[in-house]
Amino acid sequence: MKKSTKTITFTALLLALGIALPHLAHALGGQPAGAMWLPMHLVAILAGMLLGPLVGLGVGAATPLLRFLIFGMPPVPLLWFMVLEVASYGLFAGLCHKRAKMPVWASLLVSQVTGRGVRMLSLFIAARLLNMSNVAAVTAVITTELLAGLPGIVLQWFVVPNAQRLLHKHVR
Repeated sequence: MKKSTKTITFTALLLALGIALPHLAHALGGQPAGAMWLPMHLVAILAGMLLGPLVGLGVGAATPLLRFLIFGMPPVPLLWFMVLEVASYGLFAGLCHKRAKMPVWASLLVSQVTGRGVRMLSLFIAARLLNMSNVAAVTAVITTELLAGLPGIVLQWFVVPNAQRLLHKHVR
């Protein structure tokens, strides 16, 4: 598959942004700021919408891995859940917007629901593999994560459509 210089450049820029934004969020708001504002999710969604599902998947998977290699964050137990979740954000944003030609708001909604769904499913599977039979505890963790991420979900509704509109003409 041939990639243009512009696509490669925007992919690198989005990766850099995906590494820098969480670092900035943690520096300004402390440790819980990343879970609250979801900066890596935002970048993966933009990558998927602007550059397609495979680039969105790649940026979404690479961002938490690169942040772990550079900063040691997210910690290993959470890293694998984040890789799956953020990669699915990018993949589904790209599938919906670039392939299915859905509007930005619909693509954003589908990617948010599927991304969180992948996270929940992976947590339940991990709990099952570890013989954790306390469904209430796993459900409490998932509910806490969902509530903590509400500001980031709302932020995505303001940032994604505007950023996608502004950047779309430059990516073409």
